[in-house]
Amino acid sequence: MRSPSSRLALVFTVTTLVAFGCGCGGGSKPAENASSPSSAEAKEATHSCGSADTVQTHDINGEKASEALVPCAKAGAGDYSGLIKIETVPDGIHIIINATDDEVNQGMLGSDVKTRDAVIVYPKGKTQKSIEVPLMKTANGYTGDKIVLYDDLDKLTDEGTKLDIAVFDHDKGSEPSEEMHVQVAVSTGKSCEKAIDENPQTVDFNKKGGKADLTNAQLGQPMQNSGFFSGCGLASSANADICVAVKQGRPLGVSVAVTPKNNKVAACIDRQARHLHFPSSDKLDVVHQHF
Repeated sequence: MRSPSSRLALVFTVTTLVAFGCGCGGGSKPAENASSPSSAEAKEATHSCGSADTVQTHDINGEKASEALVPCAKAGAGDYSGLIKIETVPDGIHIIINATDDEVNQGMLGSDVKTRDAVIVYPKGKTQKSIEVPLMKTANGYTGDKIVLYDDLDKLTDEGTKLDIAVFDHDKGSEPSEEMHVQVAVSTGKSCEKAIDENPQTVDFNKKGGKADLTNAQLGQPMQNSGFFSGCGLASSANADICVAVKQGRPLGVSVAVTPKNNKVAACIDRQARHLHFPSSDKLDVVHQHF
């Protein structure tokens, strides 16, 4: 971890967030604080249909889980319905599914999904390598959960990474299996660069008086050392570039690039930066710090 004596470096330029790579796989065990759908949530999912055309969103920095209903099978809601819950855990994104299904064919993981029920997550789109969610049969369907690790995610800001969750429902006498999709965009929020683009600066030469511009030292005070993200685990051999676009004392956008790349640490620093309080100014200021 960087020493609190690290010097402040402020520049009014844009730092581009690096594109995060993919380490395909996925966590095998849910985190201790992860939760499964309650009986009330499972009941609510029964015979309900989600939209096949809507991209759901999940705020990685949000305190609450996000929920989405699986679009109904062609056979109708009476045949299959499912509720997908997505929550942020320390290692990544925890995906939980609770489904009602009148016929469940579990089969083996990795076998042909055209002959069995399966839930497949594509962290980088349908054509990329997938992660399979293990299913457990219940009295009226099945449940399953899987952690998609931060290293399996791509971009974390703005539109984020769009997960494609494919549900394959196989019933006897129905070939091929019915395939339903839920798309969820996971993101930490608006990037520093986008906030700059959305808040162009103008100069009024006729304006007199008003508040003086904040100095670099005043603006950078909340980020003058690494103490604000001391719990994020930045290694002594790693570096972090942080860009925060600030207006009226609050961050409008944040971008974090960690080298060597580490999505988990970057997401943690991003979260801490968005909770900082800065000196108030009516104009957009950009604080850039390197640790």
